[in-house]
Amino acid sequence: MRPIDSNAGGPTVKGDVKADAVAGIRSLGDQFTIPGSGRRINLIDYQASNKRSTWVLALFTVALLVAAAYLLSRAVDPTAAVFFMAVAVLVGFGQAVAGFWFSDQIALAASGAREATVEEHRYLVNVAEAVAIGAGVPMPKVYVIDSPAPNAFATGRDPQHASIAVTSGLLQLLERQELEGVVAHELAHVRNYDIRFMSMLVATLGALLVLRDLVLRWGMFGGMGGGSSRRSGRSGGGNSGGGMGQGLALVLLVVLLVLGPIVGMLLRLAVSRRREFLADATGAYITRNPEGLARALERLGNYSGQRMQVSEGVQHLFIVNPAMQANQANGGEGGLFSTHPSLAERIKRLRSM
Repeated sequence: MRPIDSNAGGPTVKGDVKADAVAGIRSLGDQFTIPGSGRRINLIDYQASNKRSTWVLALFTVALLVAAAYLLSRAVDPTAAVFFMAVAVLVGFGQAVAGFWFSDQIALAASGAREATVEEHRYLVNVAEAVAIGAGVPMPKVYVIDSPAPNAFATGRDPQHASIAVTSGLLQLLERQELEGVVAHELAHVRNYDIRFMSMLVATLGALLVLRDLVLRWGMFGGMGGGSSRRSGRSGGGNSGGGMGQGLALVLLVVLLVLGPIVGMLLRLAVSRRREFLADATGAYITRNPEGLARALERLGNYSGQRMQVSEGVQHLFIVNPAMQANQANGGEGGLFSTHPSLAERIKRLRSM
């Protein structure tokens, strides 16, 4: 592959954005094989799948919360079922809206990013513009995080609303072709609609956790016993059948609220690791230079300085998990509970392209 040339012909970021984006995708090839796995990927189909999955997740979030709210009402007070389910719908839609429209602003604020200016960060802005042209997407907003730890992430619900953020340490550490590889990797996440899907998945988990906390607080303030006592007083001794149903509903609710977030977290981690491999491959196709990204990942893996302190909720967005960066050289990533595959495996796959 030939490294990207910002002066070479290709789609521009002006005019019809959608037409330019499609032309850019086709110039990279609609299909390619992911190194290491041998899996054939059609990027157009993959993007469409991510868009569909986003809306399916939003509907699933609302349905799951309504089911949990119904079980909660059965365990607490069946006469309040409509109220509980209405609250669940509001929470579900609120989480979905936040995940879709505001996830980028939340991530940028949580990481302490500030918008880059041409006067102060001309080099970074030029690299981002060149990579965006090669990817066939609009120029993203560019942000800088004042941290010596080299890292970067992208966010945004679609290529028209994309933002990339890099640390000051990354700018000091990497050469131009390496920086292009990192920026291309991050733009690949946005162009493939990975960020939108992952934001909705995180919103689903967040909604479950919110409902779980509400249940715990309700129980702490005597909500469980209060509803049961009132029903017992009204129905006298003929409430054994209702009590059995109430107990079953409570057991199902506990299982849902305890196991749901755990299973969802494992799913998010597995999906995140798979998408990192695909973003590496797509980024290499954007720059036509897989070695640039491979060298960048090596430098990030060898970093042993100050660790970057960011919220756990945005760690999975970064090209290297900030919490594990100091352990990368010793194989700190790649396990069941890791948000990223191991750097050694990622570099190996890039160099086999």
